[in-house]
Amino acid sequence: MTDLASELRDIERKLFEIPDEKVAQLTMLIERSRAVVMSAAMANAALGTLRPRLTKTRPPRYLTLQRVFCHPFEDLLVPSETDKQFARIARRSLTPVWDFLIARLDQAAVKELEAALRAAPSPEMGLHADPRIPRLGPKFWQISAKLLRAELAKAEADAARRDEIIHELGGEAVLADLVDIVAVLELALPLQELREELSPKPVGRLLETQVEAIKLAYTGLLEAGTANPGHLIAVVIARLSDGFQALPIFDGMGEVATGIEGMSPGKFARAMLSGDCKRFLSNVSKADPEKVSDAGVADMVGDFANLLSRLKNDGMAEGAEKEIQAATQQLKHMVKSNVLGGIDGKVMGGVSAVLSAPPAEEAADPEAAKQAVFDAKLEAENRVYALQRVAKVAGEIGAEKDIAGALKELTGQIESTGATLINDIKTGKLNAEGKDAAKTKLFAALRMLELVAGSNAATKLMKDGLAAIARMPG
Repeated sequence: MTDLASELRDIERKLFEIPDEKVAQLTMLIERSRAVVMSAAMANAALGTLRPRLTKTRPPRYLTLQRVFCHPFEDLLVPSETDKQFARIARRSLTPVWDFLIARLDQAAVKELEAALRAAPSPEMGLHADPRIPRLGPKFWQISAKLLRAELAKAEADAARRDEIIHELGGEAVLADLVDIVAVLELALPLQELREELSPKPVGRLLETQVEAIKLAYTGLLEAGTANPGHLIAVVIARLSDGFQALPIFDGMGEVATGIEGMSPGKFARAMLSGDCKRFLSNVSKADPEKVSDAGVADMVGDFANLLSRLKNDGMAEGAEKEIQAATQQLKHMVKSNVLGGIDGKVMGGVSAVLSAPPAEEAADPEAAKQAVFDAKLEAENRVYALQRVAKVAGEIGAEKDIAGALKELTGQIESTGATLINDIKTGKLNAEGKDAAKTKLFAALRMLELVAGSNAATKLMKDGLAAIARMPG
């Protein structure tokens, strides 16, 4: 296991140096090994390591019948949760549901379908979607949906049969996911057409043509008398980078059916978004500060503030008080430990690296010395950028006083350092280094003061510093 971990770390370091063709071969080999039970965990670990490169390269994936089965609802998959999330499907349910289905399918037909998959030529690298799936999937989705719907009907009609199915699946949560899976499978064909309009994912700002396509698709389901048209809403929201932009679309549909009694399309969308928001907030509250960078914390605080504003504006915050409070506390802790922790040393270290740097000709290794100064300046600037980004929304997590205090303290320290530098220039301590070196040191202090306190705060230091440099000899 140690050797495997070492190999994976080595691959991760060289991830974007591997040729595309090699990535494709490696991915195919790993996915085939998933069929071997003892290799499943290792295969998943390896694919996790490769995932950033897979997103960029998009090699053809190893196609299995289970992948074809899952395709209609793959947008709705989420990591396994303790509680069932509305319209989402936990990944832990995939294997038991698949086993439940396979046990009821005609095995000869299964082998025929698997043979067709093996015979289908692999797609080209870089495609956002596998063209084999819409060619081979429709009939299989129809058969699977019909068979599984019949089993759900038995469970609804007979309590004893329901208990048997729950036992076979491994729990009520899996049965609840099976209900959603069947609902989506029954919409597989119209969803496939709509997915092409909303590709590749995640979809950013919806275009007018895409909005019209969504409306037409939903209207078509209503006209066809589809039992659960609301699951189209779930798939649409799941494909959007900002699911809230779907609310006007589905609110505008009024009180038409969704498949759930008393739930309009607008209410369905809100229930879906509420679950997604609670999952995001829960993930934030469980985040490990040691694994999140300063910039990462700033991103999380910004996303949290934006989400909180959306929840309040759409009247959805009241149902997520517990999650909001937990996320707020964790973010405040992460701001203190990551963004504010040791910030004076980091920021002033970036300034000091320039002020104390010896002339290039005196350094034992000029290039190494230059790189060290650059790295210190970059680290300082990145920390200040994170601080300023958090400052814009610090009130949402109750950190405004901490942020304001840090900015005030840093401003005073940089101004004091700048005043000392100007005094050194006036008293001739930098004469030997020359005007250019003095300007480099002054501009380092000015740059950091401007980032911390704004351009107005840096104006006086700039004027005084340039005036002192102008009076230097030479």
